[in-house]
Amino acid sequence: MKIKTISTLIIRVTLLVSFIYAGSVSPTLSLRFNDVAGSTDLVAPSQTLGLKMVVGEGVYSGFDTNGSDFRLYIQQTIGSFGLGTNDDGEPQFTVGGHYNIFDNLNVSFDYVVNRLTEDALNPGNPEADELRLSLTVIF
Repeated sequence: MKIKTISTLIIRVTLLVSFIYAGSVSPTLSLRFNDVAGSTDLVAPSQTLGLKMVVGEGVYSGFDTNGSDFRLYIQQTIGSFGLGTNDDGEPQFTVGGHYNIFDNLNVSFDYVVNRLTEDALNPGNPEADELRLSLTVIF
């Protein structure tokens, strides 16, 4: 019982110190339009929540999720790179760019690489890569 309490305390202190050292941590709320190039109609957006933290001068790191899709990312002034999983738990990678419209409103355009996934409609073949557009508000 004592070991469990001590290990829980160590984990909590480590997380607290990590967030304090990280600098500015900001919650984010996004509308994500998946596969904008694959359809002529406007794709219904998914809402994503996340945290974005300052790692260094002009360098940010964070994560976002819509409940089933999860991504960790690194963002610099020239672009971003992300690693995560799709709705089926399969790996996906993102490479993209972003533009600050206002201080707290960003538009990002990501190329989602799905080469390690398997298409449910066409077994043995990966899902097609897609382009994703996101509107993000940073609090």
